[in-house]
Amino acid sequence: MNLWNKNELLEALSGELLSHNLPEEIEIDEVAIDSRKTPKSGLFVALKGEKNDAHDFVKQAAENGCKVAIVSREVSGISQILVKDTFVALYKLAEFSRQRSAAKIIGITGSVGKTGTKEMLKMVFESQGKVFATTGNLNNHIGLPLSLCNFSRDCDYGIFEMGMNHLSEIEPLSRLARPHLTIITNVGPVHIEFFKNEEEIALAKSEIFAGLTADGIALINADNKHFEFLKKRAESYKIKDENLISFGEKNSANYQILDFKIIDFATAQVHAKLKNSAEISYEIATSNPAIIFNSIMVLAALDLIGKDVELGVSQLKNLTIPEGRGKVYEINVSGKNIVIIDDSYNASVLSMHAGIEHLAKLKKILGKKRAVAALGDMLELGEKSVELHEEVANYLKTFHIDFAVMVGEKMTNAAKKLPKNSYQTFPNSSLASEQIQDLLQDGDIFYLKGSRGIKMENLIKNLIDQKSAH
Repeated sequence: MNLWNKNELLEALSGELLSHNLPEEIEIDEVAIDSRKTPKSGLFVALKGEKNDAHDFVKQAAENGCKVAIVSREVSGISQILVKDTFVALYKLAEFSRQRSAAKIIGITGSVGKTGTKEMLKMVFESQGKVFATTGNLNNHIGLPLSLCNFSRDCDYGIFEMGMNHLSEIEPLSRLARPHLTIITNVGPVHIEFFKNEEEIALAKSEIFAGLTADGIALINADNKHFEFLKKRAESYKIKDENLISFGEKNSANYQILDFKIIDFATAQVHAKLKNSAEISYEIATSNPAIIFNSIMVLAALDLIGKDVELGVSQLKNLTIPEGRGKVYEINVSGKNIVIIDDSYNASVLSMHAGIEHLAKLKKILGKKRAVAALGDMLELGEKSVELHEEVANYLKTFHIDFAVMVGEKMTNAAKKLPKNSYQTFPNSSLASEQIQDLLQDGDIFYLKGSRGIKMENLIKNLIDQKSAH
């Protein structure tokens, strides 16, 4: 794949360019900023960080297959483009890549669900044409321009995730990506330690409207309590009324989930309404209501900018749920049959609530003896941390969870609100993982969730290791 040629590189960097020693014929297949992962025929952009200066790793990048480096000071042993500022150069390449593309662009943000929804969008839009999507969660001020630099000129669709921890972080990303369709999955108290309140988080998310193209469409969650605020924000960005589109379970939503039926732990049948009031049914390879809900955004996107809605939505029956993001599977450990819901990748109050509710529903549908939840601390909650952890502990009571494994200092404190003998606490996931097998019983359904830093996946790893040992 020829991503960049010499003329395009020099044209994109014209305002920033000082000199170059490029050969006449050069083809770049990938742009990279990590010297350890550089590809063959790669272009290495030597960024200066707070701790590291990537100019020190250009030699390593060349050894790993990079043909060209963009640098702000001369280095040896590689063809190079000397620029005033490598960070600005990265943005210049991103801008050029976006300008040369005729693809339909989707920009996605939200407090929870953005990465999973992005992956779902990628899967269904691959039935509509050639698709590029942000890899992993490269969604910040470096990740998004890097993604755009790797956006092939012949794509039909580009799907770009945008994340933030502070105000004014999403606006420049949206202006860079210039989406035709923006999606805000929802707004909740995530990264709240950096904000005054939830409305300020909604304000930060609404910055995604800033870069919308002239006839751009804003997709907003009708079920979210900040819907009216987000709608007003969209209007302030001069988005046309007919391009303010809602999704959700409410009757007022343009795209509405009418109902869904869980068939088994890995399948559900969904019945939905389109904007033109037509109804559609589709199968999706999950029983998780949060993922089922997110599928309405995918349906809306298909209907608004796709080519074949039926073909696109039919792909959802092949959905694969990644580890840590709601994957459900069965294992047998020491004669105990256990269904695991692995939602360990990250956590917020919103996603904890959805996950615990899902656990309770699956216990009933699958006829399991006990619902067991292993919950790790939620980080970045600031002064509301105690209150929000207690709120999660209350969900365990509300949804009649039989037993809880509470991991970390904050969850341990919140556990005091639970009935005696209904929980066990651990200071960290390593210690919890050592005892988890003894705490589980045959016929349990076992749900795990916690912030990234708590590493709740350790509990599953230990169970699988135990299974392998027998």
